[in-house]
Amino acid sequence: MRSWLFSPADVPQRCLKALDTAADQVIWDLEDGVAAGRKEMARAQLAGLAEQTASARMPWIRINGPDTVWAADDLQAALKACSGRPPRIAVPKVDARVVAWLQQQGPAQSVQWLLIVESARGLWDLMHLDTAWLPGMSVRIAFGALDYQADVGGDIGLDEQELLMPRSEIVLACRSLGWMAPIDAVYPRFDDEDGLSRAAQTARRLGYAGKMVIHPKQIGPVHQAFAPSDAELAWARGVLAAGTGAGAVQVAGQMIDRPLLERARQILAAAEGD
Repeated sequence: MRSWLFSPADVPQRCLKALDTAADQVIWDLEDGVAAGRKEMARAQLAGLAEQTASARMPWIRINGPDTVWAADDLQAALKACSGRPPRIAVPKVDARVVAWLQQQGPAQSVQWLLIVESARGLWDLMHLDTAWLPGMSVRIAFGALDYQADVGGDIGLDEQELLMPRSEIVLACRSLGWMAPIDAVYPRFDDEDGLSRAAQTARRLGYAGKMVIHPKQIGPVHQAFAPSDAELAWARGVLAAGTGAGAVQVAGQMIDRPLLERARQILAAAEGD
């Protein structure tokens, strides 16, 4: 779940090629990646594209938002394309109104949802939830930073410090509602590997599980950023080797108690998952 690669659904060759990359997840995009005049064509070829995929590599399909004329047809086409396999649908610009619209469409309980929060309204609604969106279904949250910052009327600097608050709030909401760790926003400068690595490392430290990417060359740096470093692995092994008994223990001059023991276990589990 570290890397989520977007591919425009109106270019079949790129959609299929994306499945052959090292990306952990692939998203066929009907929204931002497809021009208005090509959306119907892109939607129409979803079923044929899906037939050419292996069941173990079923992509996600990002529909257009319900404030567009394409949304309802997109959703039905995406559900149909996934016939026989659990549908995996990504929804942009999510807030409480969008979730209500999804519920009105009556999709099957087997749908896996990637809900992308991209506005002040969406973040506010997420932060004030008493119960999870789409209860009983598989839900994961992603952060759409570019749309979010445009919505609030701000810019994003090279250090992305402007995004610290919304990123942190999304992690907090997902944790409090029992959802899996969220997925971070794309890094638009695909020729800036150092900047991408810094952004991905920041997201990981904040509690994100992965990052959306817009070019295959971004996959490697994202995977590296979300993998524990040699120093982290050595620290985690040292902590666990010191024992997990009651009270605090000292490892390399650092007092280790229960929270750090749990972090050590998480680091080693992440390494085993890779």
